[in-house]
Amino acid sequence: MPWLAVPYADETRRSRLNRLYGIQGIPTLIVLDAKGDVITRQGRVEVLNDTECREFPWHPKPVLELTDSNAVQLNEGPCLVLFVDSEDDGESEAAKQLIQPIAEKIIAKYKAKEEEAPLLFFVAGEDDMTDSLRDYTNLPEAAPLLTILDMSARAKYVMDVEEITPEIVEAFVSDFLADKLKPEPI
Repeated sequence: MPWLAVPYADETRRSRLNRLYGIQGIPTLIVLDAKGDVITRQGRVEVLNDTECREFPWHPKPVLELTDSNAVQLNEGPCLVLFVDSEDDGESEAAKQLIQPIAEKIIAKYKAKEEEAPLLFFVAGEDDMTDSLRDYTNLPEAAPLLTILDMSARAKYVMDVEEITPEIVEAFVSDFLADKLKPEPI
């Protein structure tokens, strides 16, 4: 490792950093700014996805396309996942654009309170990883399908409608955040 790292043998420092940043496993790469504020907790995923570091320092994107390398983030807390039929190349991008303003609004609201956003936002196309996720969570094959998955709570919330609109997404998120939705077990 040519970069600055905490030696594995330094248990005291590792333990303090684990508590400070909520680290639960290794390897972990957290990117900080000059003031010590977290830019991203997903440095490892970002390095794997951006090997030439073109997007460094990897400020979080409001909406991510669900991939094998970032699927680990589904375990970090509740995640809104909009499943789409990605055989149509434009559908995935249109889905991102549909939920991005809502994601940005939620992120900004919690950032103003100096809190982490209570949801991550994803668009999932059609691939083996998405099929495995649908199987694991027992979700129907419908597309579009709007869900909130909370893997740690082993719960899912599903909005199966013909057409997903910004109003539907916003109401779904608002109801979730207000604890108005009934969870289904995963």
